[in-house]
Amino acid sequence: MIVETVNIKLSTVDLREESLHKDIWLVSLHANRVPPHIGLMINGNYNSLTIKGHELNVSSEALLKTISQKKIESVFIKLKKNPVFSFDHQLEMLQEMISNFGPVRQYEATCLSPIKLFFEHFYAVTNNEEELYFDLMKRMNENEYFEFASSSNFDLHNGFLELPFYTVEQLHQTIKEQRLPYYKD
Repeated sequence: MIVETVNIKLSTVDLREESLHKDIWLVSLHANRVPPHIGLMINGNYNSLTIKGHELNVSSEALLKTISQKKIESVFIKLKKNPVFSFDHQLEMLQEMISNFGPVRQYEATCLSPIKLFFEHFYAVTNNEEELYFDLMKRMNENEYFEFASSSNFDLHNGFLELPFYTVEQLHQTIKEQRLPYYKD
């Protein structure tokens, strides 16, 4: 089966785990899946919205241990520092944004929903609720908000982040299928 991809040119460096303890990182887990799972790590504190609910205050050590043990294809993209707001303030706001959502649910919220709000608030990136991950990534890259990317269990293809292409329908069908073991909608 041929999978259509979207390629985003990024500077790439080898992953140094200690570098994840500081600064702000966009994290893509299961980077080759349709859709990947997206979260943000601020000064080593990982947060995301999942099918089970809010995933808050996960240490970078715990996240990296899980990635290693389960061989999860992961991409870490270092974001440019916001010139005004501290990392502590951004983390507090991110956690509040995530907490304002219920669990991921088709046609209501995805893991990307609070991330888009965060980017709107701190990077002046217009929140397009229908926009998919790869489109948001293209816009962020065009606006030069990324410093570089690193990966674990994932090949960055000589300076390109290769993301799977998918449709809104595929996204919501996957959410529906993944929710079944946890919820009866």
